Amino acid sequence: MNNDQISVRMVVLLLVGTFTAVVALHHPAVGAAIGVGAIVVTLLNELMGR
Repeated sequence: MNNDQISVRMVVLLLVGTFTAVVALHHPAVGAAIGVGAIVVTLLNELMGR
């Protein structure tokens, strides 16, 4: 794996985490923004690692 793939992976994780946190902030029923963002990023990180 080269550095370009690592960079793209990190950008995707950050974008999805940010999007999820923004959605959670605008819709409080979804849950706490930091918790939801962290869970989504963690799951994506695990899935992309396989």
